[in-house]
Amino acid sequence: MIGRLAWIVGVAALLVVLWIMPAVFFPHPGVNDSLEFAFLGPLLYVITIIAALLSLVSVGPLGWKAEGPVGLGVFFFGVAAAFVLSIVTFGNFSDDRFAPLFLTPALAVPVGVALMVAALLMRSRPRGSLLMGVARGVVATTFVILWLLARGATDWLQAPYGFDVYALITGAAVAVLVLGADAAGTKKTASR
Repeated sequence: MIGRLAWIVGVAALLVVLWIMPAVFFPHPGVNDSLEFAFLGPLLYVITIIAALLSLVSVGPLGWKAEGPVGLGVFFFGVAAAFVLSIVTFGNFSDDRFAPLFLTPALAVPVGVALMVAALLMRSRPRGSLLMGVARGVVATTFVILWLLARGATDWLQAPYGFDVYALITGAAVAVLVLGADAAGTKKTASR
């Protein structure tokens, strides 16, 4: 109970920090201010994808529930849908700064498929509630969709160039995975 409360408080604090970060660090952003954030956001996303795929190692040998990776797979499908919605809503085909809007779904869909299929095929003793994993993925996706639509095009054209969105995706992915995994590490054995 206290652990879940700590997670809720931590996620709420992350959301607040990410929401106010652009206004605090860049009160009057120029068009070319802090261009390194344009590269750090997608880099953070690629690291998140690699870590998500490596989380499959925890399902089999460590005995984690498959609920976490299934929820993560649903979340990555939702991220792809969120970015496609953003492309349709405010994307611009003539501006290179919108390129991450196009690349993110292209990476999210195969990773989502791999996570879902592998987690369902692996034999983990405590499978967990797969429906609960799906629900966690949907809730996390809803946050990302609302965040993208609320920030709009200016989040991609001015500093921090969508870095806050990618940080949100990383935080949400960690939350979905950890809440769905067996964090206590209690692997059940058949010896008894």
